[in-house]
Amino acid sequence: MSTISPSEETHQARSPTDRAFLIYQRLVGICLLLLIGVTYPLWIGSATFPAVPAIEALCSVPVWVDRLLLGVLILALVGIQFMGPQTRVSSRLWLTVSAVLVACFLLNQHRFQPWAYQFAVLGLIFGLASPVYARRMTIWISLSIYFYSAISKLNLSFLNELGSDFLATLAAIVGLTLSPEQLVTWKWLALGFPLFELATFALLLFPRTRKIGMVAACAMHLGLIVVLGPLGLAHSWGVLIWNVFFLLQAILLFGFAEPAEKVEPTPSAASGLLVARIVCGCVLLFPMLELVGLGDPWPAWGLYASHVGRTHLFLSRHAVDRLPRPLHAYVDTDSSEDLFVPVRLEKWSLEATGAPIYPGQRFTLAVARAFVSKTDTANATRLVLESPAERFNDERQADTFSGDKIAMEADRRYWWNTKPRAAYLNAR
Repeated sequence: MSTISPSEETHQARSPTDRAFLIYQRLVGICLLLLIGVTYPLWIGSATFPAVPAIEALCSVPVWVDRLLLGVLILALVGIQFMGPQTRVSSRLWLTVSAVLVACFLLNQHRFQPWAYQFAVLGLIFGLASPVYARRMTIWISLSIYFYSAISKLNLSFLNELGSDFLATLAAIVGLTLSPEQLVTWKWLALGFPLFELATFALLLFPRTRKIGMVAACAMHLGLIVVLGPLGLAHSWGVLIWNVFFLLQAILLFGFAEPAEKVEPTPSAASGLLVARIVCGCVLLFPMLELVGLGDPWPAWGLYASHVGRTHLFLSRHAVDRLPRPLHAYVDTDSSEDLFVPVRLEKWSLEATGAPIYPGQRFTLAVARAFVSKTDTANATRLVLESPAERFNDERQADTFSGDKIAMEADRRYWWNTKPRAAYLNAR
């Protein structure tokens, strides 16, 4: 499908705004390569962490398919850099990037990281729409991320958990120490994080205040890089690179005025533009489902949100020695003297794949299911499922059941697949 006419190609770099968007499209390709690089075990089908497909029929797909997809993805991204992001060939390469990412998501839900989702959507928009329209849709998607991310943190659970962690870390960086008792008193200051993000969205929304919003966005992402970086909470490289991308995105998208002239799409490009607009509309509206409890947090831009449902896996102390040696590091035998000790699924994900675990009950329950199946510890494990927290109430409902009931509970609760790929179960 041809989407870029010759007249539109000559328009692509006539103004500083056009040149900035050209640089932005290159930045998308470069950052996607970097993010895949720092999370490469997630994309090569590594057997060190369970891969959970979206549908059960994909559980038997061999690992070489993942590696083939990764090779195609890298070649397409490199090709875009060499040929330029706005050529006819590159429009097809962008669509290839988007299609390969979707295939990767289907083979492993864990790959549906928020940055991978964002870049899959942008790849489709870049491939179907001319630069003028692609820029406008990209701006709306960027605005929606700020808006829904802020809304997802306006709740009591964020104040009591991640918000308090952010506050204490920021205080420590500037030389202050907040005791647990002081945090209880001052935790309300953590509301400043989502409120500042919401104010940034409002400033970026209107052209007259967009430059101020750009400065606010840059300040916010610089602050996050400090808080989440080595001096603070030491989050993964993926989190830091994505924040650097957002900082540069704020400058390239919002630091330049909207072009005054309008470019009408050619008849051959109209159908591609329509598809791009439909996809953009779905991306903008999907987070509404999460607000009513029907969607996953990450595709709803629930970033650093604490209200999501949780899965806690516990293993009997007597069964720890039966585990494969690499898994010992993820069982916290020092946290208590109880018979059952926690298995740190989040730590396992970060160290094995370089990426944070996909949030919510479904995927973490699937990981727990894979752990129990792989280690044959069904009779030595307990699982606790915590419901999502209410916006103004941090209380959660908890269901506890034994490890031999995990598979039954997973199949009963979710229509998305919760079984791991055979390659993980069969690996030694």
